[in-house]
Amino acid sequence: MTELMETDSDATELAQIEGEKRHANSYSNVARGRGSHLESEMRLIDDEGEASDDDKDIDGEAGDESCPVILLTKEEKRRLRRPWKYSLIIKLFDKRLSYAVLIRRLRLMWSLKGEIALTDVGCAFYVVRFSSMEDYDFVMTQGPWMIGDSYLTIRKWIPNFVPDEEPIRTLTAWVRIPNLSVEYFDKAFLHRIGEKIGKVVRIDKNTESMDRGQYIRFCIEVDLSKPLLSKFRLNGRVWIIQYERASSNMLQVWSLRT
Repeated sequence: MTELMETDSDATELAQIEGEKRHANSYSNVARGRGSHLESEMRLIDDEGEASDDDKDIDGEAGDESCPVILLTKEEKRRLRRPWKYSLIIKLFDKRLSYAVLIRRLRLMWSLKGEIALTDVGCAFYVVRFSSMEDYDFVMTQGPWMIGDSYLTIRKWIPNFVPDEEPIRTLTAWVRIPNLSVEYFDKAFLHRIGEKIGKVVRIDKNTESMDRGQYIRFCIEVDLSKPLLSKFRLNGRVWIIQYERASSNMLQVWSLRT
């Protein structure tokens, strides 16, 4: 398997992050396209579990005095979940950082307009709460994000999340295919290629515009329960798939999860 590896020092990485600014047009396009969708997703979180109150005996457990059952009403569920609805669950793929280092890196990397609160929920998972919906939308849509050489996995917060029962199931990564002939730089056809690897999140703007033809590049959500694809065949030739900034150790761990 051909791998694409980068080993930037922390100092270089932090300098690069500080120099990066949000692309206003990119965000405005995303905001216009996703605002109502995100609001509907937040309403789904509010509404989850509202079919009925927790007012019934659960598998006959209500009579066990040694293990009392705590019941919640719809209103209680709404109140308890409301502070967390603009939150994300994050975890570094193959690295652990201290709380102080992680929150500093996140603020620096994301260049937030508002504030965040970080909660350590165990098993290297954290919940990030955002004071700004704009920041929430930006982080959700502008990844994949990396800290050092480790991908940061991100998912929307869900009620009743239990860290030790939640393995990382997907990972969003930048993927390259070098030296592909220019006639294949067609958006619809690139999606056909990308869907063989995983779920295509977006195609790199330089690939879409055909400004740079050394490789095609797209952001793909990879299903870790499936074998990691390293190549494909097209027009009688085998083409190599490269995962950006993936160290050999990370790729080995990634492959072991399949």
